[in-house]
Amino acid sequence: MIRQQTRLIIAGTLLIGVSYGLARFAYGLFLPSMREDVGLSSAMAGAIGSGAYVGYCLAILLSAFLVERLGPKIMAVSAAVIAAAGMAVISVSTSPLLLAGAILLAGTSTGLASPPMAQAVSRVVSQPRQGRANTLINAGTSLGVAISGPVAFIATGQWRLAYAAFALAALCNAALLLISVPGGRHTATSRATEGVDDGHEDAPLWRPRALRVVVAAAGMGMASAAYWTFSSETLVNLGHFDQAMANIVWILIGVAGLAGGLAGDLVKRFGLNLVNRATLAALSLSLALLAVMPANLLAVLLSAVLFGAAYIMLTGVYLVWGIRLYADRPAIGLGLPFLMIAVGQIVGSPLAGYLIGAQGYVFCFLAFALIAIVTGLVGYRDAKAPPRVASQADRRGQVTRQRESVAMGRLYMPAMPPLTLMAWAGDGVKRLQRTLRGRC
Repeated sequence: MIRQQTRLIIAGTLLIGVSYGLARFAYGLFLPSMREDVGLSSAMAGAIGSGAYVGYCLAILLSAFLVERLGPKIMAVSAAVIAAAGMAVISVSTSPLLLAGAILLAGTSTGLASPPMAQAVSRVVSQPRQGRANTLINAGTSLGVAISGPVAFIATGQWRLAYAAFALAALCNAALLLISVPGGRHTATSRATEGVDDGHEDAPLWRPRALRVVVAAAGMGMASAAYWTFSSETLVNLGHFDQAMANIVWILIGVAGLAGGLAGDLVKRFGLNLVNRATLAALSLSLALLAVMPANLLAVLLSAVLFGAAYIMLTGVYLVWGIRLYADRPAIGLGLPFLMIAVGQIVGSPLAGYLIGAQGYVFCFLAFALIAIVTGLVGYRDAKAPPRVASQADRRGQVTRQRESVAMGRLYMPAMPPLTLMAWAGDGVKRLQRTLRGRC
């Protein structure tokens, strides 16, 4: 059993690394070479960069429904295969349109990857160890980002060769997932529902202060998009470093991201608002340093460390924020902030490309540093939904919904989508299928 758990954790960590670190974020690392070979303007490069985030948002709308119908093994293997296919097409892209489609395809793997691995962990790993297992698997994002740097060194600027290697790694990961992830459908076990109070009531989906976490998460996602997409290009074009230095910076971003695992402990000790604003200030400083001192080696390295740690830590901060706001509906609280981070990145990446083309790198990065600071003005406020009187039947229905919600929440890994939204989408697909069968 221990061997099976270890194999699952390794396979899941690699899947998150392949989908997030390679298929989604490595685009920014190789962008300078891509622009020269494919012929991309700054605005076009930013728009294509947002394709990975668009792919993520599209995939999460159906991922939970597909996991429910097909099981975690098929979905996990499919995520790795789709990542491999997308990166293989990237490696042979010769036109902006083909590259954009490939980036979009590769980006869908991120939306498909997390739910099946989280469900697999709930089935294979004992409950006391599930939190640690999910944390290790989630670290795959930083691992993938860190690994892409050495690959860029080996490829010596040959981005096509690098993406071909990434695609091969994704296929190997698919084979490992095939023998590591349990198959078949699965419903939440009773262990996930322990501690649910039968007397609690369901609060409305939209909370008066939900807008705060929506704005904060979207603002952080927008501010981070400039760095993910254009930091390597800024080092090469503005700082006059070679691609090797850009690779080192990328490795530092990935390694520093491992510090983001401290977010929960820091929030518990210092409070959510203080940690949120201090980390947003660090994110802003990382952008400003790259804009003001792009040729200063020490400033560049500090910028990379600050950005990597701040980005992953902020995802943890908004996770805690969402859970507090939706304590009775953890699936919504867990998924809403991460969806909004992706939405912010969809907007931020093409906006950064436009600003670079119109005003230059310095103006763009300083503007996005300001976005991070302004985002810090949105503060967390605790609020509890007022209780209401309900019938015994309502309470029984609420207990069932709470148990489902808690079960989904314990299946969570960071970057997991809003499951309630996806369940709604899945129900719509089922209704459409029944309608079509009736007409036939």
